[in-house]
Amino acid sequence: MPHRLLILHDSPDFGGHERMFLQLLPALLDDDRSFAVTVRFPAENQRFRAGLEPFDGALRLAELPFVKGRGEPYMRHLRWRYRDTVRRIVADEGPDTVLLLQGRIENLAVPMSVIPRNIRLVSYLPMAHRLSEMGRAAIGDRFRRALYGRPDHFIVPSEAVAAQVKAAGGRAPVTVAHNVVAPPPRSSRAEARRMLDLPETQRIALLPGRLENAQKGIDRLLAAIDRATPDRLGDWSFVFVGDGPARPQIEQHATRARGRFRIVPWTDRPDLFLSAADILLMPSRWEGVPLTMLEAMRYGLPILASDIDVFRLYLPPSHIADFDRIDLGETLDRLVQPDMIECFACHAEARVRPLTLESARDRFRQALSQEAG
Repeated sequence: MPHRLLILHDSPDFGGHERMFLQLLPALLDDDRSFAVTVRFPAENQRFRAGLEPFDGALRLAELPFVKGRGEPYMRHLRWRYRDTVRRIVADEGPDTVLLLQGRIENLAVPMSVIPRNIRLVSYLPMAHRLSEMGRAAIGDRFRRALYGRPDHFIVPSEAVAAQVKAAGGRAPVTVAHNVVAPPPRSSRAEARRMLDLPETQRIALLPGRLENAQKGIDRLLAAIDRATPDRLGDWSFVFVGDGPARPQIEQHATRARGRFRIVPWTDRPDLFLSAADILLMPSRWEGVPLTMLEAMRYGLPILASDIDVFRLYLPPSHIADFDRIDLGETLDRLVQPDMIECFACHAEARVRPLTLESARDRFRQALSQEAG
């Protein structure tokens, strides 16, 4: 009899964690039919639906008529309709295992609080930073500690996140199913710049993704740019690809920077920007395992990143910096010297080559199998 697996997702957002899940999902849908899979997700998440539709028929897709809300760790016991709906879903589906596709541990806190203990509960989690590490009130970590204590198993994308889970209060076994990316298509630098209407002679520092301060550190990058004298930045331009609440700050800097800044909306061709760039900037205060980082490493594109656990795990010390103190112009110039580019490319190739999709899928499947319980 197939192992009955119910997968729950209650976020309207679609990001790298959902992208990686869609890459791992085929591991559960092999011809041996050892898993009978149902995925329930909010109707609002159309990008996630589009990613799941190619698997329709091999699994069952159904709506979850609720999305995560603010204050979930504190309000989860008061969302009565959501709680009752999850109870009905579990009774109807009769799962052996429930997989929570969580962006943070507080996402899906409502299902976590009502799923019976005799049903195995697995959390697929991209990061597990404590609130105190994120510059927020540490008292919230007490509430979240109980959430980390609930799953019977965790699946995470790196050893750094496994350590975060343990530090945050997780007591269950942890499986590392590494985030991986296929080598993206690559254009020549000249061709990519021509297609993107970027100047051929300028050096380009790229920052793609959500433009916000708290996690992504846009504010600390802008401060580093402000500290640098114009002549130290030489011919560097900064290209921001995406959108978010920090965009007005970037636009204010752009009006003073005399063409040094360019802001581009979300794109379905990030490969062109990676091909066109001289360096990728990642001034984040916390991260899981960013797929953009892995894509840049596949290209051998130099990365300058902040001093946090995941970057220390993947990048050489020469490419990690304190953005609050850095001499940005000097650092950028140093990292794009030919010998530094060559050293980084060798490091990146050795670091990401062993991380294969087959291995990640095997680990994902094993963590969800009956034997793992």
